[in-house]
Amino acid sequence: MIKYILMTVITLIFLAGCSSISVTNDYNPSTDFSKYKTFALYKGTIEGSALEAAPLVKKRVMEAITNEMITKGLTQTDTSDADLIIYTQAGTTEKMNVTDYGYGYGGWWGPNPYGRNIDVSYYTQGSLIIDLADNSKDELVWRGIGTAVIQDRGTPEERQQFIDDAVAKILSQYPPEK
Repeated sequence: MIKYILMTVITLIFLAGCSSISVTNDYNPSTDFSKYKTFALYKGTIEGSALEAAPLVKKRVMEAITNEMITKGLTQTDTSDADLIIYTQAGTTEKMNVTDYGYGYGGWWGPNPYGRNIDVSYYTQGSLIIDLADNSKDELVWRGIGTAVIQDRGTPEERQQFIDDAVAKILSQYPPEK
């Protein structure tokens, strides 16, 4: 049962509207990103990544990354020949949102007689991390993170479209501008 719930949560990890994706990145400023011409996706398992429990989502993410890197002019190749190795992982966090509307109004008969009007809601936030490592140096050179509230998007085609958009938004910041 827990595995089913985890898979459902992970399947929905990137199923919020694209405009609600928050994207950040970090990179090594001394890296010459113009020298990278080829890439390979890491085929192994990343322990602790929520993507490992959701193979369909992982496949969609990997396809989106591949398409986006090819669009950027890089060529996919074998791991041994690649300039960059791309690692991807995901995770979720439970969040609480508290909204305080201030003091209530009305007399003793009202819904909030002279008390505070506070709304508490809970939601799940998902994050996708895309790491690019220099294969010859075996070191991380760029990291992009996309974060969004998890919502159900319905059809597999809608899920794929959202993942494509999310990955494109994350990788839009690669290579970094000088």
